[in-house]
Amino acid sequence: MADKLPLIGRVLGIIFGSIGVLLFIMVAANEDKAPGFVSYGMIITIASIIIAVSSFVLALVINPQSIKGVGVGLAVIVVIGLISWISADGSDFVQYKNVTETTSKASSAMLTSFYILFSGAILAVVYSLVSRAIK
Repeated sequence: MADKLPLIGRVLGIIFGSIGVLLFIMVAANEDKAPGFVSYGMIITIASIIIAVSSFVLALVINPQSIKGVGVGLAVIVVIGLISWISADGSDFVQYKNVTETTSKASSAMLTSFYILFSGAILAVVYSLVSRAIK
C-alpha cells in the first residue's frame, strides 16, 4: 500500500490539474464563470488540506521516525496559508461582475500562496542543481 501512494498522488494531481485547466479555459471564454472557478479553487484547497493531514497520519502509522519531516511540512503549509490569507486584499471585487469581496479575497489568497509555493519550488530546484555541481 505504501509503495502505491506516490502513484495515487500523481493521479490525483493530474485529475485536479486537468479540471483546473478545463475551468480556466471556460473562464477565459466566458467571464461569467469566474465565481465557479474560484469555488473550484477553494474546494481543491480544502481537499489538499484533507489529503495533507491524511498523509501525515498515514506517515505516522507507517514510519514513526519520519514524523518530524511531515510535521514540518504541514506547519510550513499552514504558515503559508495564513500569510496568504492575512495579506490578501479583496478590494478589487467591484471591477468584476457577480464577485463578492470574500470571493475576491479568497482568490487573492490562493494566488499569493501559489506564488510563494512556486518560488519555493524554483529555489529548491536551483539549490539542488548548485549542490550537485559543487559535489
